[in-house]
Amino acid sequence: MLQRPQPRLIALALLGVSACSSDLDLTGGFADPGYEVAQGEAPPTLEERLLFCEENKPSACPNSDDSRMTRHGGLIDGAICQFELADQQQWASKGANIDRLGQHLPVVGVADLLKDLDHQGVVVANDHPELARLERLDRAYGWDAFDHQDKTWMPQGISGAADAAADERIAGRSVIAVSWYHNAKASGLGDRHEVARISFVDVTDPADIRYTHVVLADVVDEGGARPDLRPVRIHAGGIAWVGRYLYVADTTRGLRVFDTARIFALDSQDDAFGYDPDTDRYRAYGHRYALPQVGAYFLTDQSCWHRFSFVAADHTSSPPSLVTGEFRDDDIAGKLMRWDLDGDRLAATGPGPGITHPSQVFHAQESDMQGAVSVNGAWYISSSGQDGAWGRLYRADRGAPSVASGWVIGPEDVMFSRRDQRLWSLSEFAGRRYIFAVGLANE
Repeated sequence: MLQRPQPRLIALALLGVSACSSDLDLTGGFADPGYEVAQGEAPPTLEERLLFCEENKPSACPNSDDSRMTRHGGLIDGAICQFELADQQQWASKGANIDRLGQHLPVVGVADLLKDLDHQGVVVANDHPELARLERLDRAYGWDAFDHQDKTWMPQGISGAADAAADERIAGRSVIAVSWYHNAKASGLGDRHEVARISFVDVTDPADIRYTHVVLADVVDEGGARPDLRPVRIHAGGIAWVGRYLYVADTTRGLRVFDTARIFALDSQDDAFGYDPDTDRYRAYGHRYALPQVGAYFLTDQSCWHRFSFVAADHTSSPPSLVTGEFRDDDIAGKLMRWDLDGDRLAATGPGPGITHPSQVFHAQESDMQGAVSVNGAWYISSSGQDGAWGRLYRADRGAPSVASGWVIGPEDVMFSRRDQRLWSLSEFAGRRYIFAVGLANE
């Protein structure tokens, strides 16, 4: 059990925060005191805030009851000690399997992958009717004719070199990454239910947009002479590319981590998955490349529930962090969370090994959240279906109503580019799916 330093106990008391009803948020959750600091007082550390939260947290987990909330009313604090992720300690075992498979297949990094892009994207005019409600639209791109119309794969998450590298470039290139899941209801191929892939899109030259699809895979050792490949079945509703690692939202469990420095070039494009002993080749449902999972962070049994509908990187926070959030279409009690990074992995907070608590928890008081990113403390929330079929982009803060901007039909995840001071997002529906960049709301 962590022990609170006695002087800081007094300091926190001086903040005027107690367990009385005035310190409970509208959901019955504890209003975290970490940002209500008396003048001249040092802010409490995350450890101190967690200890204080443990002593004052509500007896029940937050639920979907939004009867005391106000739609578009801004962010409401929640209890950071009610949620925790555990590092599944897969790095060594999965890394060893990846290395073993590398004895049988070529291994490439993203820089090499960018030399072998087999799809041609398009530039979309700013006056395109599907983009008509976007305010401060900067640029937009589209997929090739097949991917634009294909109902069997649905784009979801967005990240890219803007998240992965300090100069926002990979091998000197400007790169966008987009996650997709396979829609088995549309294809009728139940064996591919929510198989996921990543598109790496080179947008350096607007006159020559190119990309390729890379399937997400797990390298498994089943006691055979060689490792095998298995599909990763997740909705992949959001992604965040940090250094070499691509974090992918696993809706019901947490975050999975994939290694962009070790991508397998497959030796067969047959429509199957895994090793084929008859041909001595590896397949991945026609994909030419496979991106292997190397780690995972999952909710613990002690944690309250949080749906990981999306994830994004925030390099404007100190320390840099990942933010996650949850889609809810029947209420406005969906949560947003911040998870601090230590380098390119989540920062451990304890008390157990590999345990991470969020440094912030908010109830967004918005419905249908499809993605969110934090920029210098302000949150930008991509929400669908807020104006008929059209979505809205909300700028949300603590203690103030959110501010809406025009958005697209079928909006999804969000990424922020510090270099361009632009939000990147995308739309998902077949026949009306685009990647686009806009200026910050209220900039």
